[in-house]
Amino acid sequence: MFDNYIKLFTTDYYFMSALLNSLKWVLLVLVIQVPLAIIVAFVLSKRPRGWKLVRNTYIIPNIISTSAIGLIFLNLYDPARGAVTQIINSLSSSNDVNILASGGSAFWGVTFSFVLFGGTAMLLVLSQISAISPDLYEAARIDGANSFQIDTKIVLPLLKPIIGTIAILATNYGLLLYNEIALLTGGGPDKATYSLSYYIYQTAMGSSKLNFSLANTAGVVQFILGLVLVGLISKVFKMDKSHI
Repeated sequence: MFDNYIKLFTTDYYFMSALLNSLKWVLLVLVIQVPLAIIVAFVLSKRPRGWKLVRNTYIIPNIISTSAIGLIFLNLYDPARGAVTQIINSLSSSNDVNILASGGSAFWGVTFSFVLFGGTAMLLVLSQISAISPDLYEAARIDGANSFQIDTKIVLPLLKPIIGTIAILATNYGLLLYNEIALLTGGGPDKATYSLSYYIYQTAMGSSKLNFSLANTAGVVQFILGLVLVGLISKVFKMDKSHI
């Protein structure tokens, strides 16, 4: 009954690589994408000059399909004429950089194809900031609070539920990552960029494999891991059921 679980965690190198990569991507979206979205939302909430243009530009990657984004980055990373490759070549002594050819750089190549794009999270936070009563700001200013104190001591605590929500959404994205991997690396090189979702697909539908039993077991592990992560985030942000 538990043979597949034992195999996954003891002898299946590809599964362990996929599990570790997925956990890394979850951590990266939580420490990069979510804070960046919050910072951008706070800046835009001040309505600086050109804030609407910045808002609309920041949201563009989130309204384009992940397949299109993957193809864009595939061209940016092209070893012969990709813009990113050319920049790296100009900064280093090597002229034959191939970002997607080695495990370490390929992992970060996949990561930067999505981790900075938190437009949806930014909009959620921005809308929540806009919903805060102006009277609260006025009362704080009368009490002598400056803009930084208002943001950190009043606004930020009020945003705790929505921050928990976007953290859950970001975690879900990192855990289910598939399209970027399929388009950029195909899980390579040497399975270095496998994710749990890509591992499940390849195990179930990959050529000559068709191991539905093992893929289903990996899916159960992914599901349980998702529940655990959502539960932890909900506990950290003290979210009740109405916020999930």
